[in-house]
Amino acid sequence: MGAQLNPVPGTDQLYEYRGVLGADEEAPPRFLPYHQGDVFSHVDLPGLPDYDHAMLFLHPCTMRKGAQLAPEVTVIGVQVKSPKKVLTGPASWEKHWAKSFAVMPLPDMYNVGCGTHVAEFMKMATVPSTSLARDRRVSTLSAEGRLHLLQRAFHHFSRAVIPLGDLRMSMRPVEREIQLQTDWVEACCDQQGSAADKVIVEAESAFDSFLGEENRREKLQSGESEFAVARAVKKEIEMRYGGRS
Repeated sequence: MGAQLNPVPGTDQLYEYRGVLGADEEAPPRFLPYHQGDVFSHVDLPGLPDYDHAMLFLHPCTMRKGAQLAPEVTVIGVQVKSPKKVLTGPASWEKHWAKSFAVMPLPDMYNVGCGTHVAEFMKMATVPSTSLARDRRVSTLSAEGRLHLLQRAFHHFSRAVIPLGDLRMSMRPVEREIQLQTDWVEACCDQQGSAADKVIVEAESAFDSFLGEENRREKLQSGESEFAVARAVKKEIEMRYGGRS
């Protein structure tokens, strides 16, 4: 028997945030960077009239142009599989997901205690990035959740099973940069007392410029210099915004 896909973890480990902004305290905050696995509601998907939820899919470097999303981005359609059942745990894995290679399970995506969605790798579309409004982002995967998304996507398109450990190592610099950007933008929003788009965009651009200086982005690829870059970013956050409360 060949290598097997790892069971998708439960909701507490699968997601970082989920819920509707303004209605759920655990909803994705506006300052959070766009990332793989983010799901947005009320998105018009060309050629997919039965879908109105979309998941960002490609690598962060591919989906961005500088600090911002590219004018158009690739997404995959997200659809309800069960309106009531939260299909998670060992029994659900064996029954619904172990051999469902074309989907990423999203149990209780709205954090309401019921329902299961799926992101379908065969339902791809290109949409304007402006259609992915921060206020309509309803869930974000955790770093561990993104590894499972990547493992399932790689398997779907190639039938190769990439060990989670290998994916974790390759994604570490990306995850580190996203976390540093999160800290930077959140601190800016705290100082400004606003998470308006203009404030976020300006903060993201400032972070991108700072990380592009002195080869800091390239140094994040090295385990030895990664911590020096993180210290430099945190020092700059403190100088510009007074640090995080």
